[in-house]
Amino acid sequence: MVWCESCQANVVADVNDSSGFSCCTSCGKVLESIVFSTETVFAKGADGSSQAMGNFVSDSFAGRGGRGLSSYDSNSHEQSLARGKNEIDDVAERLGVRPREDMCNAACRLYKLAVQRNFTRGRRVQQVAGACLYIVCRQENKPFMLIDFSDMLQTNVFVLGAVFLQLCRLLRLEQHPIFQKPVDPSLFIHRFADRLDFKKRMHAVSNTALRLVASMKRDWMQTGRRPSGICGAALYIAAHIHGFRRKKLDVVSVVHIGESTLQQRLDEFELTKSGTLTIEEFDEKAAELEDQQHNLAKEIEYGIGEDPHGMLTCEHRGMESVQHFAHGMCRICFAEYCRVSGGVHQEGMDPPAFIRAEIQRLNEAKQEQLLLEDGGERMALERAMDDALQSTELLAYTSSSQLALKEPPAG
Repeated sequence: MVWCESCQANVVADVNDSSGFSCCTSCGKVLESIVFSTETVFAKGADGSSQAMGNFVSDSFAGRGGRGLSSYDSNSHEQSLARGKNEIDDVAERLGVRPREDMCNAACRLYKLAVQRNFTRGRRVQQVAGACLYIVCRQENKPFMLIDFSDMLQTNVFVLGAVFLQLCRLLRLEQHPIFQKPVDPSLFIHRFADRLDFKKRMHAVSNTALRLVASMKRDWMQTGRRPSGICGAALYIAAHIHGFRRKKLDVVSVVHIGESTLQQRLDEFELTKSGTLTIEEFDEKAAELEDQQHNLAKEIEYGIGEDPHGMLTCEHRGMESVQHFAHGMCRICFAEYCRVSGGVHQEGMDPPAFIRAEIQRLNEAKQEQLLLEDGGERMALERAMDDALQSTELLAYTSSSQLALKEPPAG
């Protein structure tokens, strides 16, 4: 299965070994065009000797351009792979990545691709190995952030992030939905709660924090923000609900955010409807919404309430094989919308983009109203001035007429 940008899904690729092309079986788009020749070609050198041309390609190594078979250095290649594997194993062990063996094997395969395409040249082995392991963690939804790898490797997070993005482009993963869609903050709650040392009540605090995160998702607080800030605010509130007097500095040191960022997330939550509820009211409302989410998940899974005659407005519109499910979206887009926003409900706030558009619309309507009012006042003033002018002219004409009548005739 490979990712097709046109279909926006993992599809089966049809590989033509003779031409070197791989195409999508759904839409027919050419996914990769690498032509290999099995014929050996020889050319004469300057001294008259013959030399095999081209590159040697095997299952474990792709030769470097412009070099013959005799320059293939297997020892250097194996040593580079061994260093990368050791670094991946070391980082996984220090971070506590589980299952360790499967994750490390997947990261080693990515590292092998990076070595084959000369991605390790000019870059530190630690950074490339960390980026490979982070990609696997993102694919498997493991609760590790890039800043965790940065702290472990003692590397600037922006430098490591640049290596990660370059590696994603090299492996053509930048358009994959795993890296395009926002990360769910719920993944990190248990890991952060364990580091805050809530002892026997860790699960109770974590469940409350998960409910708070779900409430923030319904209010679109996670949109455009890092998941660590959402997790920090949820854990800080949940800790105080359960009687743990954790300071903001304690939470900040665990979730790797600034104290001002934490305070800003708390202020934003205070402005929501959930921020005005008591603890009992919040738990009752959260349990009710969880039941609604459970029923909605069943409807999506079994296609209950599907409306195939509706009009698609999602990214899959125009595809004949995709049918409308609900709210102008297909089943895949509707499930993703429910995952990001917390479902279809009337309890949360509107999305930020809708709020911005609504504010802009109201401002434009207000400006038009002011212009109309100014225009009406100006027209009324002009009409009053015209009336006053006409009255003045009439008064002057009347006065002149009366004066003419009073004057005695000449002679």
